[in-house]
Amino acid sequence: MSTDQNLLKKGMKYIFGAIPLIALAPIMISIGFSAIKKDNNYIFSVIGFIAAFCAIFLVANGIRTVLKSLFK
Repeated sequence: MSTDQNLLKKGMKYIFGAIPLIALAPIMISIGFSAIKKDNNYIFSVIGFIAAFCAIFLVANGIRTVLKSLFK
């Protein structure tokens, strides 16, 4: 039982690609909530929630790919 190196690298790229989104999403959501109070501007909240959902998707896909490479 050997590890598929190319699939492992692909999964790690997904996980490491999600790290900036994990940091960006709460910041954008916080800015968005203060913008809603001040100007009724929803754009920052929408961008923050999209970044959060993308981060969740990338991490889940990355973990699935890493496990597939380990247990294939």
